[in-house]
Amino acid sequence: MKHSDIAHYRQLTALKRHFTARSRRFPPVVEPAAMVDVVLLVLLFFVSSSSYVTRPGVRINLPEALHAEGLSMNAAVVTLTQQGVVFFNDRRIPLDDLRTAFEQFNFEHPDTLLVIEADAQVPHGLFMQVHQQAVSAGIRDIAGATRKPATTRSL
Repeated sequence: MKHSDIAHYRQLTALKRHFTARSRRFPPVVEPAAMVDVVLLVLLFFVSSSSYVTRPGVRINLPEALHAEGLSMNAAVVTLTQQGVVFFNDRRIPLDDLRTAFEQFNFEHPDTLLVIEADAQVPHGLFMQVHQQAVSAGIRDIAGATRKPATTRSL
């Protein structure tokens, strides 16, 4: 390089403007505390705006038994109320149609436990009538529902 080229290069570099950003740019950061606040607010909104559906039921007073066993949760349930109303799997059914419902259920779900929940005031004859209909429909595993007695502690 010639001396004039070097001088010319220095002159051009001196005239060159250096543009620098006045503020540094950082990538956006999501604050975890703010994210938790947003999630909790959305959760609170959905919980407060959802409707609470209670499962309708019939109150029965099961007879007490000292040595009651736990049963399977996927059992079919027949409920006999004090007023003589019969429910099979949460559906009201006339006593005359119960055997047909048992036969259909046994065909669809063989080897499923049937639990008979009878109020303590239900006559034993009605309990046995439901039991006999289940046996004649081909259901082999039948259990009667009971509850453990409330124990009282003495000092």
